[in-house]
Amino acid sequence: MSCTACKKVCSKDFLRCRLCMGKFHFQCLNIDRQQFVAITKEQASAWICPACSNVTRRARSNENTPVRRNPLIPGPEECLNMSCETSDPGASSTQPLLSFSGEEKTQPNEETVTMDKIRHLFDEKLSVSLSAFMISFREAIREDVKEMVRSEMGSVLRTIKDEFTSTTDFVVAEQAGLQNISLQSEINRIGARLTGIDKVSRNCNIELQAVPERKTENLLVMLKNLCDVVKAPVEDNCISACRRVAKLNNSSNRPRNIVVTFSTPRTRDFVLSAAHRYNKSHSDGGLRSSDLGIPGEPCRIYVTEHLSPEQKALHAATRKAAKERQYRYVWVKYGQIYVRKNDTSGAILIHNQNSLDKL
Repeated sequence: MSCTACKKVCSKDFLRCRLCMGKFHFQCLNIDRQQFVAITKEQASAWICPACSNVTRRARSNENTPVRRNPLIPGPEECLNMSCETSDPGASSTQPLLSFSGEEKTQPNEETVTMDKIRHLFDEKLSVSLSAFMISFREAIREDVKEMVRSEMGSVLRTIKDEFTSTTDFVVAEQAGLQNISLQSEINRIGARLTGIDKVSRNCNIELQAVPERKTENLLVMLKNLCDVVKAPVEDNCISACRRVAKLNNSSNRPRNIVVTFSTPRTRDFVLSAAHRYNKSHSDGGLRSSDLGIPGEPCRIYVTEHLSPEQKALHAATRKAAKERQYRYVWVKYGQIYVRKNDTSGAILIHNQNSLDKL
């Protein structure tokens, strides 16, 4: 702690005022070491500094220093009289320099300083300072609260925004998935309906495959010869149409197929059954072009149901898969494709490619 008079650090040679608890070097109190050593502990504990012992306002300036050094060293006869002031010409030299408890004397002056006045002065100063401090304190608190609320609310709003975005994305994805499922289901339903309509539209048709083409050919005569060969005679009024159709694969060397439309599905089934019986009874070669009176090298002729392009592709894939998996029989009946492993196994209906993968 520093000296109240010179502001230098106090070591151990100092006196402490019992009122203001200020520390003073004995040199700053204008006493020599002999006088300082002569002070007893009781006197030191009861000592009051000159500033606290002077309860009156001073009329003259003190040069902004409450305590200062005096080059004049008091003599031994002055004993413990100490002062922090220089001597004033014309003033009495008998004024005490050091005051102890029980020896305080109030010097008359123009204005007496009391504790009430000091308290009142402090209250005034503190009131003004405290009012300004409270205003600035409230403003600082308000700004801190605003910043805290802004920070917390910003974090909360960002969290809510992220969660809301995730929720909306999930809902949109689920809705899109449901729409896709619904659309796919609708597409499958429409596809099945179109397949059924296409099948119904072909239920009076048969298809003749691998029949050699000639410029002067008569398809109606060729069809009647086929019906006579397989022993299924058909009247002319039961035949609605007989024509060749375009190839699905233009790069194929096979002749164009012949599509025959009968008046009723019953007539179509009658001719198909007769052709099947003929092929079964002639297992050596089945129905051939020479049986129909077609000149040239004999070749195998196939009489089948008139399938849609999709069913034809599935039929071809089924024949290939049956050959790889050693299924013995593949046939078509009423527009449906069937396979059978051997004579003792049951028939398997092939709906699509998934059915083939399960073989």
